[in-house]
Amino acid sequence: MDAQEYVIADNNLITTEMLTDEEIIEAIRNRDCIEPEEESSCKQISHAEALRFIRGILTFLEQRPDGSFKVDESIIQHLEKLKKEINLKLIASKRQATLDTFICDTN
Repeated sequence: MDAQEYVIADNNLITTEMLTDEEIIEAIRNRDCIEPEEESSCKQISHAEALRFIRGILTFLEQRPDGSFKVDESIIQHLEKLKKEINLKLIASKRQATLDTFICDTN
């Protein structure tokens, strides 16, 4: 086999295939089924959960007075401030905006 034959030897090989209409439809149907599952795994964390998490972190840090886990005091102050902000947002989210929301929620 010379160099020219070597270069064109694979020209007739099929390297890609066109999908049939049925295969395209099936791929789209399967993708639609997969997407909602992916979204549900990324649920939004509520204010109450965030508050519980930050309280847990602060408790963890307070239980390490022996110096086994060194954290700068400014970090703890920032966490306390963040805890306060999250708590305020949690309280604000529970407020009744209008009388209509109370009436609609009880029906």
